[in-house]
Amino acid sequence: MSSRIYYGWVIVAGLALVGAVSAGMGGVNLGLFVDPMSEELGVGKAAFGWAQTARLVGFAASGWLIGRLIDRHGARVPMAVAGVCAGGAMIALSFVDAGWQIVAVFAVVGLTGLQGGGGTLYSAVPLARWFVRLRGRAMSLAFAGTPVGIFVFAPLSQALIDAMGWRATWRILGGGAGLVTVLVALMVVRRRPEDMGLQPDGLAGPGSDEVSGGPLLPRVQAEYSWTRQEALRSSIFWRLALVDGLRMFAMSSMGVFRVPFFIDDKGFDAQLVAFALSAEALFAFVVALPAGWALDRFQPRFVAAASTLAIAIGFLLTMSVGSIVQVYASTSVFGLGVAVFIVSQNAMWPAYFGNQHIGSIRGLSMPVTLAFSAIGAPLTGIVRDEAGTYTPAWAVGFAGLLIGLLLLLVTPKPGRPRTVGVEEAVADFSRR
Repeated sequence: MSSRIYYGWVIVAGLALVGAVSAGMGGVNLGLFVDPMSEELGVGKAAFGWAQTARLVGFAASGWLIGRLIDRHGARVPMAVAGVCAGGAMIALSFVDAGWQIVAVFAVVGLTGLQGGGGTLYSAVPLARWFVRLRGRAMSLAFAGTPVGIFVFAPLSQALIDAMGWRATWRILGGGAGLVTVLVALMVVRRRPEDMGLQPDGLAGPGSDEVSGGPLLPRVQAEYSWTRQEALRSSIFWRLALVDGLRMFAMSSMGVFRVPFFIDDKGFDAQLVAFALSAEALFAFVVALPAGWALDRFQPRFVAAASTLAIAIGFLLTMSVGSIVQVYASTSVFGLGVAVFIVSQNAMWPAYFGNQHIGSIRGLSMPVTLAFSAIGAPLTGIVRDEAGTYTPAWAVGFAGLLIGLLLLLVTPKPGRPRTVGVEEAVADFSRR
């Protein structure tokens, strides 16, 4: 077997870099902009909740198209276009002077499909094709860039806001992240290993049973890929979409507003809270790699269920926080859960439905998933503006997590939708 590094790992490194810079594109760091932008523009916190909803609705509207484009043509060109548009939109935030403009800008970002959390189709679909046996590890390594980005961009964003103001900060972060995304897309990303004369996981060649890390497993030889129509007829598809929606409802509810909750409601220093987000990123980075190892060895639903439980515990810790130490504890546990959730989500869909049409299948699940998650942030903002507390909205999110946890435990990998022999499955795999 050649000692040459398998090109799939180069793609993993490139996508990890994109995940890192995406952390500065209005993801976790958006919470640091809420107070200064609210004060200068005179808008309520609900506007930022609606901005997150607009982002999700935009992705729901474009996800099916992005998925089909990636399935047919690869992620290279679509990702480059998305980088230009998303970077430009972030720069446009520096010129807003009303709440509706913030919402409109985030709608554009949503349409690009760059969600800034490691869960984009631009990374999930290529990695599902470049890796099968080592898919969990590849997904976790690519995701590891996101917590690194949070670790860097949370305190960096706060420092830039303090030194230069929020408008200049958006220009710097948007321009830099957009440029990096475009460069990685054009110079690193490739559609599938067969286009370069390679095999998934770094197989020595067609017919070989040798792969970096051990012998070829049966699932590499005979992974069956569902079509879009077959997936839509499966109850498992709708169950997974619902679970993702419930979890993202909870995450969007807390993700934007825990920062102003810590600063405004609890009175903690903004820079200390920014460092708490860095601590969250550190825990996410540490847990991402073991999560990939677990996904390669255990049923992904159990790993996903464990992540959902961790997010639920993070909710309870956040709602009961009373000291800066508890702030660090809540962000660390929450980050741990979110990290494993994103890695397991990206690995679970292709594990259940194969990789040939996974872009289209994931794209079709987005409207269902995002219909739930889109209401989380604005609902929380409205509750806070009207009731003066986040607790009722977060209690709903916590309940949704428990429901999602139970659904995961009773959602095994589906059987094939029709009788498919091993020979046919191997032929289907070799044609890709």
